Amino acid sequence: MAQLVTMLGITHNPFMPKLFKQAQQPPGAAKVQERIAMMREKLARHKPDVLITIGNDHLHQFFMDNMPAFMIGKMDRFHGTFYDEVREFGLPECDVPGDLEMCNRLLEGAYERGVDFAYSSELTIDHSIVVPMLFVRPEMDIPIVPILTNCIAPPLPTARRFYEVGQAIRSVIDSLPDGKRIGVLVSGHLSLEVGGPKQFERRLMDADFDARAVGWITTGDIDAAARDCNLEQMVPSGNMTMGFLNFLMAMGVAKGASPTHAEGLDAGFPAVPFFAWEQKEEGAGL
Repeated sequence: MAQLVTMLGITHNPFMPKLFKQAQQPPGAAKVQERIAMMREKLARHKPDVLITIGNDHLHQFFMDNMPAFMIGKMDRFHGTFYDEVREFGLPECDVPGDLEMCNRLLEGAYERGVDFAYSSELTIDHSIVVPMLFVRPEMDIPIVPILTNCIAPPLPTARRFYEVGQAIRSVIDSLPDGKRIGVLVSGHLSLEVGGPKQFERRLMDADFDARAVGWITTGDIDAAARDCNLEQMVPSGNMTMGFLNFLMAMGVAKGASPTHAEGLDAGFPAVPFFAWEQKEEGAGL
């Protein structure tokens, strides 16, 4: 049987890879890099054969007039990144192997479980997948199955629907007959402002939301998260706080398991999320 051996949740902040190469860095940058190194070690230790990567398109391929709620990339290889990301953030172009068989199994298995994924065979991945890979697997040698969510273009799927889709993904993983070791890499935000008046402020956007959000992940409290994570409630915490919904999908994949690490790091930036769920013993999934 296939095993879910590890799941990591991390930021996809596109400014950070370039920031970490600069001679002069903000005081909190070292803390962030320490946590990234920790996450990289966790992934290497569990040796996944394939990574299901969960992120969201930033209006590069999908727009306000054509935004799938949940979509799977269905390709043998995935190219990234977009020209503007190379120009603005200094991100490298990349070419990442895909696992087409796993893409199809996940797509078809989700249909059987009431989740109608859209799919694309012409997908270019942007920084929501490229940056987490640069952080935890810069070799980009593990085949991926990218899943993109709509957490930026209203109307959004509900918080509970993100969780339910995560549950369906886990059910498919648990039903796979082969012995693949499967990892999940999720990117998102805690409270965050992009393009608004609070952008680039060197502080937490909403410390109360961040604390509650980490608490929901730690305790698996989807009821509280679903109650407090609609668009109208999240936007006052920062206009891109909705990226937290991706971590609710991770909660569904975790199937009630408590994370081994859950943190909204206060390092002089908006809170930097670090979440990890890990295989407890060899031969057993999460």
